[in-house]
Amino acid sequence: MRFLLALPFLVCCASSAPADRVTTFDSVRDRLASEPTRLLAEAAGSTGTLTASRYGMDGWQPGTAAFSIANGDLVATADAAGQLGLIELGATVDPIEIPQDVFGKPARLQDLRVRLASQATAMTTWTDADDATATALIDVDVSWSIALGDTVLPLATQHLQDLPAEVSITGGGDHVDATLSLHASGELWSWAGLVKLTDLQLTLATATVD
Repeated sequence: MRFLLALPFLVCCASSAPADRVTTFDSVRDRLASEPTRLLAEAAGSTGTLTASRYGMDGWQPGTAAFSIANGDLVATADAAGQLGLIELGATVDPIEIPQDVFGKPARLQDLRVRLASQATAMTTWTDADDATATALIDVDVSWSIALGDTVLPLATQHLQDLPAEVSITGGGDHVDATLSLHASGELWSWAGLVKLTDLQLTLATATVD
């Protein structure tokens, strides 16, 4: 009998239990200030270039190779003043075919990954609560290998410091889009004074997956 009397009370409590709450945000700035926000790279708009050069009778002969992004992500926040914080940044690049005249044989860069080496704060300008542009100097690590014919040679990880990066952010509280562009000028790798890789440019178009 006591069990039967208690049953309506248990049913009442179960029916009044709160449902899972869905967090909503008023704007992009509100969302970034409330929690670290992860954005995933999109194929459209995520691209880059790298210059490969070979030293010959007429000096350095450069060739520019374009590449696409296999995957990547960006984690960002905003502080109380609205300054953008870059917490994580990563990109995996599809194999890059190097112009054949650089090595005199088919060659490609592969296993190329770019990672943010340390967190950075960007100088940020908000035109409204959903739109901002930011600039920062960031440090990244670049790991890769090079394939010459059937031979694959791992290359030393490059630690690149103070690279100029630009970020544009737009969207709303329920969806955020961000594009990050960076440029590593100068020499990234060289071999025997005959071959060098320079001028890495990377654009990463990202968006939240909601």
